[in-house]
Amino acid sequence: MARRKYKLTGFARFFIVMLFLAPVAYLAASYINGEDGVAKIQELLNWENEKTAAEKTTTLPSTTSGTEKLSAKDLEEMVFALKDSLREKNIEIHELRRQIRILKGSSE
Repeated sequence: MARRKYKLTGFARFFIVMLFLAPVAYLAASYINGEDGVAKIQELLNWENEKTAAEKTTTLPSTTSGTEKLSAKDLEEMVFALKDSLREKNIEIHELRRQIRILKGSSE
């Protein structure tokens, strides 16, 4: 009868199993919830693959030298679009404030 060279306690066995089971369970739960578990782990550990590094460099906002390349017409269109967006947001804010006043009045 051969004697085991190393003996493990129950806790040590549990710890070794959990060392492999926990990440697999996390990835499965993330997948079920519709999230990307691998990307979250990479973000947590500050790992970046080439694709995300390339995406981050392409989505950076342009510097002041980039605005010099825009024509006056393009800038006017951007200003008009921003003003229009601001006007829509102000209307939405006023509507939400009106709804808050109505709800506060009905709760009293």
